[in-house]
Amino acid sequence: MVTLVGGAGHGCNLDHNWFGFSFVKADEASGGPAVQMAAPLYGNGTWSASFLVPAYLGSDHAGRPGLPAEPGRYEFKAPDCTGGKVGVVPFRVTAAAPEVASAYVAIATTTDGGGYWLAQADGVVTAYGDARSYGSRAPGASARSAIVGMARVSDGHGYWLLSRNGHVYHFGDAVGYGSLSPAVASQAPAVGIAESPDGKGYWILTADGHVYHFGDAQALGQPGPSMAPYAAIMTRNGGGYIVTASSNAATYLYPGGSIAGGGAGTALSASLVGGAASPSGNGAWEAGIDGGVITIGDTINSFYGAVTATIDASTDPVVAISARPDGKGYWLLDRSGHVYALGSAQIYSKA
Repeated sequence: MVTLVGGAGHGCNLDHNWFGFSFVKADEASGGPAVQMAAPLYGNGTWSASFLVPAYLGSDHAGRPGLPAEPGRYEFKAPDCTGGKVGVVPFRVTAAAPEVASAYVAIATTTDGGGYWLAQADGVVTAYGDARSYGSRAPGASARSAIVGMARVSDGHGYWLLSRNGHVYHFGDAVGYGSLSPAVASQAPAVGIAESPDGKGYWILTADGHVYHFGDAQALGQPGPSMAPYAAIMTRNGGGYIVTASSNAATYLYPGGSIAGGGAGTALSASLVGGAASPSGNGAWEAGIDGGVITIGDTINSFYGAVTATIDASTDPVVAISARPDGKGYWLLDRSGHVYALGSAQIYSKA
């Protein structure tokens, strides 16, 4: 995670004459594929943002496809709103940093909202409230197979864990319907998993915006790499799924592919790491690494708070969000395993 502070200049208006900053590979001709992110402007024209260095870059203005963020030289570029000056900050990626094994990465809520499961990068799952443990992954997995996502079965008696390299582990009455092939996983890392409504299949989202279907989950569309990287995929009640982008909150509803909100120029104070669908499936709550929560679609009048004043994003960033089944609250999970309950969501004891 990187915290950026800059100045756009006086008289600047977001998405009018100032469009944020970009993260781009420095040795690519004319900048190469980039990640664009806009931050809110303060009254004096300054801005700040907590930026999560992505595993995948989006396509550039010329339409060239994105690519994985591999070791090498990168730059943050931030112009002022007059176009007269561009601030450039060199940045070097030395290695793909493996997730700390004990870091918490995912939360899944039980069917009645009376409990939840927490998953760690090494595959350890802990149950709270009325959640029941159905097992954890065996220890000793490599960094490439660190867990990045979790989804419960619709009946609440099992769950799937998804690793960065696209492997799916199943527990309880969850059935393994398949995993990503090594060839697919090498193109872009897996970032999220969502169950089909009847629990007899699932979708896997990769950072470049591809959605892969398994079991009875159907191919309903995918956003592609233009808004990459992507942060989360969520099941829509009644069928389908929601996909959201990390750096601009572009939120797509499938089937149909309509955009519920966000998109290029949307101001974010931090990169997004997760989402939770509304009960109707026509909106979502989306969480940033700084503990902020944005509302998209029909959640616009259902904001239950954030924890930006509580957490230290540099040491314990928020990593996931999960909502109550009735939509009247949500939980935020940070890297150290602390759960924050907002709205009518409650904190539960270990089962």
